[in-house]
Amino acid sequence: ITTSSRAENGPSTIRAHAAMVPLDGHAAVAAMPVGSTVAALGANRNPASRTGSGTRFSGAPLWRFTLRRDEQRRLLEDEIQHAIVPEGFDPQPDGWHVNSKHGVFWRSSTRNYYRYNESTKTYTEIPLETSVEKELRIAADASCVHRHEKFKEDRHVIVRDLAKAAQALKMPIDHLAKPIALFAVYDGHRPVDNHSCYKWDDILDHVPPTCAEFCARNFHLKLLPRLSDFKGPWDDSAISAALHESFHEVDSDFLARPGGAVDGCSAVIALLTGTRLFIANIGDAIAFVGEETDSTGTLRVARQTVKHAAVAAQVDEALHVSRAFGDRNFKAVVGGTDEGVSRLSVIATPDISRTVLTTKHRVLLLTCSDFGTVSDEKVAEVLSRRRGRPRLACGALLQEAQRRQVVRGSLAALCVFLDWNAEEEHVIEPAAKKTRGESAAHGKASQVRCRQILVKHKDCKEPVDKVRGNRLVTRSLAEAERILLETLEAIETSPGSSIFTQRCKAVSECSSRLKGGEMAGDLGWMTRGQYHPALEAAAFSLPVGHVSDIVESDEGVHVLWRIA
Repeated sequence: ITTSSRAENGPSTIRAHAAMVPLDGHAAVAAMPVGSTVAALGANRNPASRTGSGTRFSGAPLWRFTLRRDEQRRLLEDEIQHAIVPEGFDPQPDGWHVNSKHGVFWRSSTRNYYRYNESTKTYTEIPLETSVEKELRIAADASCVHRHEKFKEDRHVIVRDLAKAAQALKMPIDHLAKPIALFAVYDGHRPVDNHSCYKWDDILDHVPPTCAEFCARNFHLKLLPRLSDFKGPWDDSAISAALHESFHEVDSDFLARPGGAVDGCSAVIALLTGTRLFIANIGDAIAFVGEETDSTGTLRVARQTVKHAAVAAQVDEALHVSRAFGDRNFKAVVGGTDEGVSRLSVIATPDISRTVLTTKHRVLLLTCSDFGTVSDEKVAEVLSRRRGRPRLACGALLQEAQRRQVVRGSLAALCVFLDWNAEEEHVIEPAAKKTRGESAAHGKASQVRCRQILVKHKDCKEPVDKVRGNRLVTRSLAEAERILLETLEAIETSPGSSIFTQRCKAVSECSSRLKGGEMAGDLGWMTRGQYHPALEAAAFSLPVGHVSDIVESDEGVHVLWRIA
């Protein structure tokens, strides 16, 4: 049929259906008039009449669809066998792949990772951990008091975003659950003379300590390559092994340094990935993990320390520890080789614990050994009163440790508050002004207005009090923090703008303190990029009407009150 009459599906459709019209004694289709042909074809538009002929309605042969389906299936199987197999895994029978270096198995049918148990001859799946970076906010800071101004025996390290640091070092660890953070306190020992019979009275104050500084600069550089090496899920045993290896490598590198430094240090290091908190400890440094016990927010802390093995009498007299970084004199081989004995008095193997965080966990505290005399109840009390202000909490704990004993060396405390989307509480009066440039959609301000109290110290960029006759500032950083600690306690005791104004006029060394009335300390409208990054971050993160923690910049230490 070659009619050009336009039926519903066009001339080509008419030709296709004409071939299926039966010629069984009725009049031939070719003898029908054009209009009758179209009507007859319309009556045969039943789907059942278009099946079983080897072609579809579109005219495409079924064998092409079958061929295409088989080809897609083959490509999918090839993708599973080759493209999706994780890097570093070698094929094994029955669809298994193994990473011999890390002892991890991967199966193509499930695309999951497993550990193999030799004793039970079974595979245990390694679960994928979920990131909680949107639910968990971290506020971390630290404070130190050094016995000698020249020598800094204790060090602390705060890496709030370890994944970002790893990316900058070209050692990505994005496969780990977020947030990923690293916190550490290194509690240094003073160098000991080889002929001092290991007595503290013979410590050489003129020899600077180097172990704590070396560990603080290098530990994360040993840990990151290990965490970056395997891109799959990390179970507890794998992370613990990476921490163990990093401890030993740092210790070996320090002992191999030229010059034969004989000092050492204890250390407590916390690695946070997702909801898992790993605490590695050597020496006598201390970790406290605090959690709420009831609906009223009562805080209870659990202390974590190392259980030390028995050591030689001369080691116990000088160090009182069996594990530490450095301490070359105490790591000499005890026992002659003739006896076949090669025992180390002090080792660098850490104790490692793992805690799965919940919304009840609120704080992590890392301290040096001198906090051993401060009770858990007192630590919990200080942390409860200063929630959300880690620098202030550390300063208060340092003062508590100093009041309880004669401190042998430096003091260090590092505090991390865990905020599970909780409301801020540091309000001194309701906000009266509307934030300028605040976005209704996102609630973020392009400008903020704050008042500040600034206290300088001798190591800041310009240690001169210009508002008091260009007087030279000689106080230490710890003394400057103590002044602001007393200021914040006064503000908390008597909330209101008048007490802030009084303290600002009394102690602030910023020219803004000269402004009249209740505007003393007013910095005006602050825009991004105008001030020191730490000061800017604190100002823009504060809700209106709230007072900040102690903030350190190159100008000194600050306390901010956001007024708009």
